[in-house]
Amino acid sequence: MLFCTQCGRKFADTDKFCAECGAPREAAAPPPPEIDPSVDWRASMTPQEIMWHPEVRARVTKVAGANPQGMTGEKFYEIARPLMMITGTGTLPPLKFIKDYSLPLTARLGMKTGSEISQGFRNTFGETFAAVLCSLASRSQPVEELTGAENGCVIRSKMASSIWSWEGDMVITLETRPEGTMMTGAITVPGQLSDMGKSKRVLQDLVGDVMKYRDAPPAA
Repeated sequence: MLFCTQCGRKFADTDKFCAECGAPREAAAPPPPEIDPSVDWRASMTPQEIMWHPEVRARVTKVAGANPQGMTGEKFYEIARPLMMITGTGTLPPLKFIKDYSLPLTARLGMKTGSEISQGFRNTFGETFAAVLCSLASRSQPVEELTGAENGCVIRSKMASSIWSWEGDMVITLETRPEGTMMTGAITVPGQLSDMGKSKRVLQDLVGDVMKYRDAPPAA
């Protein structure tokens, strides 16, 4: 039996997409580890222990898909291409050519765009990490890789393509500090010179989501 990496729901044999959050079956994973519900995930420094804690999974499942994303860049391109040909305003190469040849070539030439943001939170690592997971699930952004560190973790995800930008690589770093947790988010869109501020808006949404989904810190 396979489980959705976004919300933890079990896939039925015939499911191609998660019925809870819409993530594709390709994003499925083996059964999650069993975590003792009595574990204090807020005080934990172990990413897997936090990620698969029953309470955190319930939070992630509750908000999965809550912030629907707009039209993808691929869909917009496929709509715009024949319209431009019909109206005589120009022609666009096939999408496959853009994805397989044009973008990789310009990426090799060093062309890229993106943004970076840093924000501190007066929350524990566990509380901040759980809020980041909720943000990603709410916007259907997959957790592609999770790397633990002595004082935090690194999460690799994707910024979905849109009418403003192709897909981007997203890296979120969490580092525990004496006063709380520092989050740094960075997005890179290879092969593209400008994303019209898309990556900046995605990172600002991430910060806003963490503020929304985190536990309220104690009063100073």
